[in-house]
Amino acid sequence: MLDKHDKEIIQLLQNNPEEGVKLVLKIYGGPVMTICRNILFDCRPEDIEEAAADSIVGLWRSIHRFQDDQKHSLKSYLYGIARHTALDKRRSLQKQAPVLPIEEVQIETEVDVESHFYRKMIAHILHEAVNEMGEPDRSIFILRYFFFAKVKDIATRLGLKPKEVENRLYYGKNKLRQSLMERGIYDEETNP
Repeated sequence: MLDKHDKEIIQLLQNNPEEGVKLVLKIYGGPVMTICRNILFDCRPEDIEEAAADSIVGLWRSIHRFQDDQKHSLKSYLYGIARHTALDKRRSLQKQAPVLPIEEVQIETEVDVESHFYRKMIAHILHEAVNEMGEPDRSIFILRYFFFAKVKDIATRLGLKPKEVENRLYYGKNKLRQSLMERGIYDEETNP
């Protein structure tokens, strides 16, 4: 299940962490940064960078646990760490936010706060639903709808036929729609 890069990363993280971290950054640094940026989209760039760096450190610290559980690829394991690290960072930043008395707060924006919050909540639920998918469906959905990869490129990257990717996207969308309906987010009558 592990490709040669993942085996090399695991070995380096155990025996030569500095080189292992460099290789992780080279191969997975961009996607980890994207995950952190998507979750911390309204935070300072240094907070996003810190979450991405903490994700790589988290992989290094937990690499011994990964070997015990080879059901998932190293990539999905790292992306899970990145997601949790960014969510923890968001919670931490929210706790640190100064609270001003309501009379001191001036709102000078035309943003519909309720609508903005609802979109963020839907995005969060959508991410959770996609993360609950099995492999390779999860990777296909992430590559297609979060990184906008072409079906042909996804097929090549995952070692599948393009038609299989298209079929998995079709059936995956139906499963995702069902999952969102169960969570009360999608209604067939209003979203045909």
